[in-house]
Amino acid sequence: MKKHGRAWIELATVSIVSASQGDATMVLARRILDAVTAGDRGEALRLARELERVLAKAAESPADAAPSFDAQPAVVPMAHTPSPARSARQVVAGALAEIGVACRARVVTDYAQARFGQRVEPRTLAALRRDERRAWDKSSARPTYIVPALEGRYFQPVRGLLTLSDWPLERRLIGPWSERADHLAATAQLARQLAWLSERDTTVAGRLAPVVAEMAASIPGAVDGPGLDTARVEGAAQAELGPLAERDEPWRREAAARARGQLPREQQLWGVTVGAVAGSEA
Repeated sequence: MKKHGRAWIELATVSIVSASQGDATMVLARRILDAVTAGDRGEALRLARELERVLAKAAESPADAAPSFDAQPAVVPMAHTPSPARSARQVVAGALAEIGVACRARVVTDYAQARFGQRVEPRTLAALRRDERRAWDKSSARPTYIVPALEGRYFQPVRGLLTLSDWPLERRLIGPWSERADHLAATAQLARQLAWLSERDTTVAGRLAPVVAEMAASIPGAVDGPGLDTARVEGAAQAELGPLAERDEPWRREAAARARGQLPREQQLWGVTVGAVAGSEA
């Protein structure tokens, strides 16, 4: 084989490797190789110039042009990317929404850590409540606020009891039987949730079980033996809650009716100060 023929073959081979811009360049490169192999130098030169024009045109195309990806559909394994941690406010609001009743700070934080895997220190809740009130004063556009529960006689805020502003007023008021009734209702609710999670997310269920067990410990007949029977916990909580609710619910309805008749919306959410109560009774 002549030296110039060998050189053309090598040139065409390089062209095939480098011409990865599209099918047209690959076809031209193969045709160049065929022409060189056949000894047709003129055809090889013509095709080489055509390939050069195609490559130059491709280089001038906009850099941001959307590439064309042609491939068969595929199922690709996806690595889990943890979602960003939510703010303390989002975690507390989410926990309260799922529990559904007024809760002490420790219950909220213990539940949040078990359910969402995110710890909120109880000492941050006082600052959170102050931030919520400032946001209300500034008329921030929030669908719901974290607000204190209100005692149902003078409607003052109850220290350490948290609720959500979009709950009915009856659920945010606390009377003589309300804390116990709320505890029983929350225990029954979390027992149902634990049963549901035990079939769907055993990791979260394992974290939540001790929280439910601790809440159920004060309910007669709820816990018996080393295992935690969610049906037993729920049944025991409901059995005690039934008679208690017969007294608590009418009390709350009456207190809520008084509050709606006496208080503006702001005080229905955040409560009244001692001075305001004294002034109203003077």
